[in-house]
Amino acid sequence: MSTETGNEKTEASDGQGGVEPKVPVVLISYSHDSEEHKAWVLMLAERLLGAGVKVFLDQWDVSHGDDLVKYMRQSVSRADRVLMICTAEYVRKADGGEGGVGYEAMVVDGELVRDQGENKFIPVLRQRPGEEFVPKSVSTRVYAQLSDDRSFEAGFEELARNIQDTPKLRKPPLGKNPYAARANIEGVTAALEGVATGGATAAGVLTDEVVDAETAYLTGLEIARGGDVKAWRELAQRVKEPLSGRLNAWRKKQDGRASMTIAELPNMVSEAATIYSPLMALALAGVESGQERFTKQGALLDEFLKPRDWNTSGLVVVGRIPAALVFTFQALHGATCVDADVLELGMRLSRARIADAHQVEALVLHTQHGLVGAPESFQSTTTGAWRYLTELPEKWPWLKRVFGTDERYLTALCAYYMALSVQELACRIMQGQTDFNQMGRPLLDIPTGWLTMPRELQRKAYGRLIEAETQTRKIWRSLGVADSRMAAAWPEWVEQTKRWNGESTLLPSYFNPVHATLFEDLRPEDVQL
Repeated sequence: MSTETGNEKTEASDGQGGVEPKVPVVLISYSHDSEEHKAWVLMLAERLLGAGVKVFLDQWDVSHGDDLVKYMRQSVSRADRVLMICTAEYVRKADGGEGGVGYEAMVVDGELVRDQGENKFIPVLRQRPGEEFVPKSVSTRVYAQLSDDRSFEAGFEELARNIQDTPKLRKPPLGKNPYAARANIEGVTAALEGVATGGATAAGVLTDEVVDAETAYLTGLEIARGGDVKAWRELAQRVKEPLSGRLNAWRKKQDGRASMTIAELPNMVSEAATIYSPLMALALAGVESGQERFTKQGALLDEFLKPRDWNTSGLVVVGRIPAALVFTFQALHGATCVDADVLELGMRLSRARIADAHQVEALVLHTQHGLVGAPESFQSTTTGAWRYLTELPEKWPWLKRVFGTDERYLTALCAYYMALSVQELACRIMQGQTDFNQMGRPLLDIPTGWLTMPRELQRKAYGRLIEAETQTRKIWRSLGVADSRMAAAWPEWVEQTKRWNGESTLLPSYFNPVHATLFEDLRPEDVQL
């Protein structure tokens, strides 16, 4: 709270290491026109106190023997704002400089306004219709209108919000120039319209520089929402065409390197993933559009995992970059599905079968730890891989087009990985792997990096799963697992997760086990669907 010593105001501690917001202080200056008017001023003061505003008012603060002029001067100085209750009599006395004797000292004169500065004084009109005027000293100031008792509540709220600096409408932050990106969109769209009407192909019209990630996302979103399948296919082909060649050119720059430090790996992966980011962005636009024809993204997994003419020799962390591309895409796709309230779509992609050149048969994506948790390009460490995902908005500003804010992205990302963990348990139940105590040190396909995120962010992510109630329960029901079996296995699954976090050398040594308690809140029987 605020404390005062003499004429100085200071901030007080809230007792928890922080500082409470400063309480605004106002002085009410008015003329004693009548007992009725004094009662109205008293009511106004009481309402302001109720709205968290400290009020100086002579009816409370002045008693027999006090120096009215001194009180008035000190109060004006100590107050943050001065409310000048402008009746006809008040304006006459203020303009005539009659303040200074008896109750007339409660009237602020022009000299005092000039001394203190005009912007702290707020004219408050309390006059009959047609007589609305204010003292000359504040004649150009914006006033508060409280003359009509029928509209008092609206006028009072506006005044109180102004004093508390919490207006209904705040000026939004300055945005980026939207027209540069829009020019690119229009260029792409015009080329695609030419294709649709029998003109040149998109590949022959669009330049490599046009389809960056942001343009791919914005253009794809516009096309998908318009339902133009042909234009979408043309754009997708144009986006995909140069990617493998660019990635191979990047790959050749890595030749001759005998080693790479762990600290270099995130930037290395980011460089490669940025090449493929336009295709990822286009896929996210399809999800965001809500149009079913543009949300089927399973085939794209092969685009990331099997670039044309890819050379796997040399450093493993470089040769296995395609797996890191899949890892990046599935995480962004899942987070976008959560954010767009289509969690089921993200789960569907996680169940797609995929295999690279090193595998004999295709395996389900979410069961492959190297594709959803710890790619070899991060030396199979989950902490480095998770940190890379959480820092993507810093490297890819275009993600703000998808999620709006970094926090919204992180919340959706955490919620997606929570859902994958729930799915892993359901799969183990389906396969009869419920005796977790016989597994020794538990090994999870789905990492729990989200447990290292701030507690409040975890709560918000958990809330997203509860909001998507039907889709959340469908994770296990679609696998043929009954609610009762999930509920029975859940406590031991929580313990397994805690053991994995506590024993894994891949998590920081300072990992706080308190984060694991979040799992205890997510009991299947408590999800009201």
